[in-house]
Amino acid sequence: MNNKISFACSPALLAALLLGGCTIKPPSTDVMMGSIASQPQEERSLSPLLTSGDFCVAVSQQKVLAQPCSGKDDQLFEWDLGELRLQDLCLQAKNDSEVMLAPCDGQAQWEWQKDKLFNSKVARCLDVAGRRHTPGTPLRLAECYGGANQSFSWQRPNPWLETLKKQSLTW
Repeated sequence: MNNKISFACSPALLAALLLGGCTIKPPSTDVMMGSIASQPQEERSLSPLLTSGDFCVAVSQQKVLAQPCSGKDDQLFEWDLGELRLQDLCLQAKNDSEVMLAPCDGQAQWEWQKDKLFNSKVARCLDVAGRRHTPGTPLRLAECYGGANQSFSWQRPNPWLETLKKQSLTW
């Protein structure tokens, strides 16, 4: 009796068999997300919103301005599903050219489009007025054209990935 087993297999099939047996199963999403969900609610992700001139978007006497960054509460925004929150108020379109702080209404007015903040309510972009990047320059809404005065960056000091426990990233 011949006890030999023989079979022919293509290189692709062989590779699939070899790699298929060596898969790495990451931890479940519940394990990874549990470390985020377990953080206290008080730890909100507050971050400065920077102009391309490295000034912070700030609010002073109900005016939205470009100011030198200080890390104070009047410059720390929270991104909440299309709302830009500053303390208990939201940055919203007042009309087609002005922005204001108003009570948050749950309406997602803002969309990131590359480095531009597009306001879907009035179909305009957040803009540093007059293309000036000097302290105290007001911000406004203007036709989106892609200039440096419409370029913003979100400076998150602790991105969510860094808040994951290192154990959840080891397999």
